[in-house]
Amino acid sequence: MATVKPHTSPPRTSAAGASLPLDVPTGNATEVITVVAESRTSTTAMLQAWTKRSGGWTRFGSPIQAWLGSAGLSDPASESSTATPIGSFTLTQAFGSQADPGTALPYRQTTPADWWISEPGALYNTDQHCSGRCPFTQGEPNEHLYYTQPFYRYAVVIDYNTRNAPGGVHQGAGSAFFLHVTVGEPTAGCVSIPEATLTSLMRWLTPAAHPRILIGVA
Repeated sequence: MATVKPHTSPPRTSAAGASLPLDVPTGNATEVITVVAESRTSTTAMLQAWTKRSGGWTRFGSPIQAWLGSAGLSDPASESSTATPIGSFTLTQAFGSQADPGTALPYRQTTPADWWISEPGALYNTDQHCSGRCPFTQGEPNEHLYYTQPFYRYAVVIDYNTRNAPGGVHQGAGSAFFLHVTVGEPTAGCVSIPEATLTSLMRWLTPAAHPRILIGVA
């Protein structure tokens, strides 16, 4: 949620296949990001990207420290907690106040009309674009994405309790979980990393690879 200058060259991949550090389902993903904490109370974790090869999983880039929710990890998460959800979640969309960094994921460059909805109702845990008489509260608990800086200069949506998640959206189960830019401190439940690493991963992520983020304790 410290902003650093993005770089354009992708991280290197390692040669040997390996097993993933978390024993959670990966579905049909051939690209995954693992976020591994030491305990459920940890507010930091090690993040590593992986590509699936015939010989196993190959590291993409180097491991880095990521920040988690101030309440650590939880299964399940909830609207009343600042814990990061444990599990395996698809990564299907991205957004940010800055121009598209070159990701193949569907990307929305936010404006002052963009919100993420955390209030109960039909729009719960969805992004909405509205600047006039909106069908939601233009304020807390909803997030005004364009102005939530530097956290949402770039962000990838973690499909926990979203319309893209198995079973869809459940009221009160938690909302607005993203992989976003860090300021070097615990989050309200998101996973945050340096901007340069985030934009590099966004350029790496490919919808055809059915990418996922795996979050848990080793």
